[in-house]
Amino acid sequence: MRPLKFIIKTFVIIFIFSAGASFIAVDTASAFSVSISDKTSGEPYPHILKKQTFDLNTRNIKVLTSQGRYLWMGTGLGVIRYDTNANDNYEVYDNQNHLLSNGIFSIAFDSQNLPWIGTYGGGLSHLNGHEWTHFNTPQGLNDAFVYDIEFDKNVLWLATWSGVNRVTGNPSERKNWQSFTVENTEGGLIDDWVYAVEIESAEKIWFGTESGVSSFQNGKWQAFNHKDGLGAPYEQVQRENQGIMSLFQGQHHSAQASPSIPNLQTSDYRPNYVVSMLLDEKKRLWIGTWGGGLSLLDTQTLTFRNFTIKDGLPGNFILSLELDKSGGLWIGTNDGLSRFNGKTFLNFSAINGLKSKFIFSIEAASDHSLWVGGNSSLTRLLLDPKTGIPINIK
Repeated sequence: MRPLKFIIKTFVIIFIFSAGASFIAVDTASAFSVSISDKTSGEPYPHILKKQTFDLNTRNIKVLTSQGRYLWMGTGLGVIRYDTNANDNYEVYDNQNHLLSNGIFSIAFDSQNLPWIGTYGGGLSHLNGHEWTHFNTPQGLNDAFVYDIEFDKNVLWLATWSGVNRVTGNPSERKNWQSFTVENTEGGLIDDWVYAVEIESAEKIWFGTESGVSSFQNGKWQAFNHKDGLGAPYEQVQRENQGIMSLFQGQHHSAQASPSIPNLQTSDYRPNYVVSMLLDEKKRLWIGTWGGGLSLLDTQTLTFRNFTIKDGLPGNFILSLELDKSGGLWIGTNDGLSRFNGKTFLNFSAINGLKSKFIFSIEAASDHSLWVGGNSSLTRLLLDPKTGIPINIK
């Protein structure tokens, strides 16, 4: 661990790394198994949250992953492994300390509970407990931008900006790497810019891309986009989306736009652009779109249903998705956080104590903490183990 120094002053802890980057300041501050209601609504949460807020000297927290007592944070300045039991115990991995890039897109753990890191421009990195190994295009990786990592037993799936990789067995052996692109799947993979992977079963995998969603099952591909029902109609979101893009300047996807979506900074509606994706226990695929709201794909009937501000969401840009331990669906948007129970979107904002409007990442930990990554900030909420509702200040 790098040497550090810290200052404590009236519930505020400021951590400063020896590399010169200050990262963290702390100030203490039902089961979703039923069918989705035909009509949903939104309600503001009426209480001030009991929380901890951490200020980070980085633009946003792209990914949060819990590992027992440790919380792994992927930021624009590297990875932070934070010991949640001790405020001053954390370690940083960046391009000066093992990683090849500071931009972090994804963090996942394999069957041995060892970390794999997907980076912006630095490929895929793996810590086997003692040594780091890096994988890039010479080893078989499609490109150096790894946006999502998913494991299916001994099979590793990787979402990149040049298609999908499937690695079966030892990734150090080139013969174990397979590549899927728009070209070699004859359009079955609907776009080479892939942002999300969800595993329904060993035989069926889902991919979220900039042009829609694709599935791969028993060697066959199927693709879906707005013409099939993905994303709400523009007329439904046009009014609420006006003026939003100016708030994204210097934020998340506006700075990570691809050439295939020109002028994304001024585009308030891309219903095919899958920003986040989650498969729940009932095999319902939740899809976060860029300005088209939250889409729900019934993977059995292959039909879509869309939710927007008009249905109760706080925002139409769905940046992150997570299920808590009681089954509630948490949704990170451009205008706050929401918890959906199948009927009501319970919405949280600055009024409840959240520091950031933008919610880029969410992680539900085994100790019933809900970690929320925003713009230069991290918030820890405590959830009631039975209801999944945050504990508020009495």
